[in-house]
Amino acid sequence: VEAQLIDTDWEGAFGQARMEAIVSDGLPPAAYVFQPTLSNNKRPDCAIRLPNTPELLIVDAKFPLEAVLAWRDAGSPEELKAAAQRVRTDVSRHVDDIAAKYRLPGETQDIALMFVPSESIFADLHESFEDVVQRAFRARVVLVSPALLMMAIQVMQALVRDARMREEARVIQTEVGHLLEDVRRLRERALGLERHFGQAAEDVGKILVSSD
Repeated sequence: VEAQLIDTDWEGAFGQARMEAIVSDGLPPAAYVFQPTLSNNKRPDCAIRLPNTPELLIVDAKFPLEAVLAWRDAGSPEELKAAAQRVRTDVSRHVDDIAAKYRLPGETQDIALMFVPSESIFADLHESFEDVVQRAFRARVVLVSPALLMMAIQVMQALVRDARMREEARVIQTEVGHLLEDVRRLRERALGLERHFGQAAEDVGKILVSSD
């Protein structure tokens, strides 16, 4: 099924849809945005908001599938060599584009994610194109398969949950502080009332003595 989907929709929609499904299933709506506009007027496929930092984590889903599919379909050694070179050229160019467009100091994270929409293609890259993977690593662009993106989303989900818990804890702490202040004032007023009743009881006692 995966191969059929890739063959019929290699231009990027398959990768975009799969990436969006993984992100939207794992994160609350406030934690991500699809196709936002950055300060350089570039529009990444996805930007994830991480807790305690304004810098966005960018996910790009426009992986050049056509080159990899051509490499897989190559027949003769000459075709295979030419197709392999095309994979290196297309993927490397895309890595450079991601690094240039989506690594903005103060606005985005220092690393960006390149989503590879197929586990088998991800494995092919690491097995046959390790030099391309290392080039991406040096450019601070991390290749992620669907499984790896899911794992990354789970980590981010935990971070978001922890941040929410810390925020709720701060709210509770503040409210408890207000409550303790109210209790302190109530105690002072109760002590004042006790003194008032004590004085009133003493005055009544004196009146009774005078009456007797």
